[in-house]
Formats: sequence, structure tokens, C-alpha cells
Amino acid sequence: MSVCWLTWNSRGGAIVKRVMGTQLARRLAVVVILAFLGTVSVAAEPESPGKATYTRYCSACHGREGKGDGAVANWLTAKPTDLTQLAKNAGGEFPMLKVIQSIDGTATVRAHGDSDMPVWGDRFRAEVGTSLNRQAQVRGKILLIAEYLRSIQVK
Repeated sequence: MSVCWLTWNSRGGAIVKRVMGTQLARRLAVVVILAFLGTVSVAAEPESPGKATYTRYCSACHGREGKGDGAVANWLTAKPTDLTQLAKNAGGEFPMLKVIQSIDGTATVRAHGDSDMPVWGDRFRAEVGTSLNRQAQVRGKILLIAEYLRSIQVK
């Protein structure tokens, strides 16, 4: 009769510690490991960097889902844009450049009167300074948000 012992590493993974006998024992160990892995719950996928950046800077006004229903939306002069409708409102194609310019502040965002939307490009630049590396960080944040917004467009 073949016997195998299993031990568990610090990450909860099974390791065949010692196998005595034939190939059958190895196959049995693999079956046991696979059966165990099938019962382990998988952790939720980590939040994407784009969603995390959006949540930090945009969700208070535009809402967690981007529908313009954030926690402070009712106190703003103009209702925040439903960001899930950007492609639909632009004829079916996501207006990436316009979105980047709106976030950066190079395109003015006006609904009625003065814009309540912060000029995030200026805020990001103030956070990181003016070196070339830091400017790349600003661009990166803006692109992360824009790419995330592209991913939440309604079909």
C-alpha cells in the first residue's frame, strides 16, 4: 500500500511532504489537493487602480457607479454628469480626449453657470509638485480615471 503525507505552507497551500510507493500515491495526492482547492473560497478580485482613483477623487459627486448620484450631488449647483452615458451621448464612441481634457481642466466643464467640478489637473499637480516624474504621475492619475470611465459605459 502507498502512503503520502501532506503538509500546509504558510499561505495555506498543500505540499506533498513525503510520498512512498507508486505513481498511484502521487496521483492520489494530486486528487486530494485539487479536491481541497475546490472547497477553498477565492478572495474577491482586488479593486483596479482606475476604480480606486475614481472612487477617491470622483465618487463623492458622481457616485460609486458613476451615475451622478454621489453623496454631495444634491448640494451642487448643477447635477453631476452620469458618466456611464458618455459614449452614448457622443454617438456611441467614448470621447477619450474630451474626458481627459475635462478632468485635467484644459476643457471647461460647464452645465449652468460656473462649474462645480474641480480642475483635477491643478489639484494633482499641487499634490505632487512640478518635476517631470511628478508630472507623469499626474497624467497617470488622469488616464487611470479616463480608462475606468471607458470601462463603465452602458452598452
